[in-house]
Amino acid sequence: MTLRKAPIDLNKWFVPLLCLNLVVWVLARVISDSNLDPYGDMLENFAWGQEFSWGNQKHPPLIGWITGLWFWFMPRYDTSYHLLAYLNVLVGLVGIYRVAGCLDLKKIAIPSVLLLAMAFPYSTLAVKFNANSILLSLWPWVIFGWLKCQQEAGSKGVLWAIIFGAMSALALLGKYYSGVLMIGLLLASFSSVQGRLWLRSFKPWLAGLVFCLMLAPHVLWLFDNHFVSLQYISTQSNGKSAYRELYKFALAPLFYWLLPWVACAWLSSFGAPSLGLRIFAFIKNLGRAWYCRDWDDTLFWLVMLPWILTLVIGATGFVHLSLPWAIPLGFGFPLLWLRNLWGLESASYPHLYQYIPRVFSVWLILVVIVSPLYAWQQGVSENRNYYLPRAEAARAILAEWQQRVPGSRLHWVGGNWAENALVAFYGDPDVTILPGLPDSNPGYASNPDEWRGNPGLLLCPGKLAAVPSPRTCHSEIRSWLLDNDLAVREFRVSVKKTGLRFPADWEFEYTGFIYLPGRGESDHDS
Repeated sequence: MTLRKAPIDLNKWFVPLLCLNLVVWVLARVISDSNLDPYGDMLENFAWGQEFSWGNQKHPPLIGWITGLWFWFMPRYDTSYHLLAYLNVLVGLVGIYRVAGCLDLKKIAIPSVLLLAMAFPYSTLAVKFNANSILLSLWPWVIFGWLKCQQEAGSKGVLWAIIFGAMSALALLGKYYSGVLMIGLLLASFSSVQGRLWLRSFKPWLAGLVFCLMLAPHVLWLFDNHFVSLQYISTQSNGKSAYRELYKFALAPLFYWLLPWVACAWLSSFGAPSLGLRIFAFIKNLGRAWYCRDWDDTLFWLVMLPWILTLVIGATGFVHLSLPWAIPLGFGFPLLWLRNLWGLESASYPHLYQYIPRVFSVWLILVVIVSPLYAWQQGVSENRNYYLPRAEAARAILAEWQQRVPGSRLHWVGGNWAENALVAFYGDPDVTILPGLPDSNPGYASNPDEWRGNPGLLLCPGKLAAVPSPRTCHSEIRSWLLDNDLAVREFRVSVKKTGLRFPADWEFEYTGFIYLPGRGESDHDS
């Protein structure tokens, strides 16, 4: 095979390729997906974003801020949400490009970004916009601020110290797991002369001051709400080390980044004179991609420490490791691989620079081809989430409300969290979504007594309409109504998706319990 004499000008094609990646994935989701994520994480974000708050009952508040701001001006459609998810990826990929420049790796910056875009966290998994995926955009810019803070002096150094502190605070407001990145950056600073000089300067202290000032309102919110989000974290662990989960988490980054890792190792073996030697070089490159050059190898420690620290923390049993936590870990894997493999053979670099964009283009073509096949597979296999009629349910529930309580506006919806948020997202965005029963929300930002004087609804999805299945939802709401001497006004709606995309006739049921202030008589409607 003969190479072109002049390599492809990736600088010219970089921005168009990133934009094409965004368009392809949003289009693929329009074709293949008929719903948001099955667990309701994205509906949950929307509910948190209805009112500004410095926290919520599960996570720090940034995910709610971004979602609320996005849908302040964007239409409330699944496609809008998918666009937000892949814009999040785009911001992260640009951040990695800038990080590569700071590390004097600009020659491999664009190939690294294209490889990274093919990893599952940046492609298939990225569609679920939640507290894990938001770190895809945040972590690279935290690292960029850290590097610039070390490299710049004078007034620019002061400015970058402030930016680094601010970005670190935003990352922690995205998810507490970002603390692993902060510790990793601190330890990685000891690996270079520049980093050690930075640690002895005033800039880490200035960044730390900005970091603390930005987090102060959230910390005060935690005190006011009995540290509810930290309690949620504690419920995810039984205090014992789950070695099976630890083992799975240790291998998760390899699986999540398997495709670009294999592609990188294979393309880097192009200099071998025969197929047998190339296969042998490929196998060696799979291991060489991860090696550490020396103790002062900042890139290696920067990339690997968050992974290592997470495994150490998981082994202590302090937290129960969850596989989705690995989503942001591989931000620098392709940079490390290409740096290690690029110089192994003198002929490898031209091949990498020409063939990575081609592999990436083929990848995008396959995404477009596979998306309708994936939609067909979900339809014929009767995938639960594919047939879940959330938008239809929202319209039916609001119509039933108007029929049963004519002239009265629905103010709030409680019940099964976060599936109850479908009423606001697909129906009326002015309806406030409450997590669970209205008087059991210690982490909710709004006035806990606001519901008492306004008509509301407690919603229970049927057996298959929520994950996990709300087995006790109906009995808990009935008991709550009776315990508070409130009327039991119950109705049910059955809805389904129709059309050529949905060959199965699959109905889903939702039960609503009407709350009317000042009504004490019992009235059962079914």
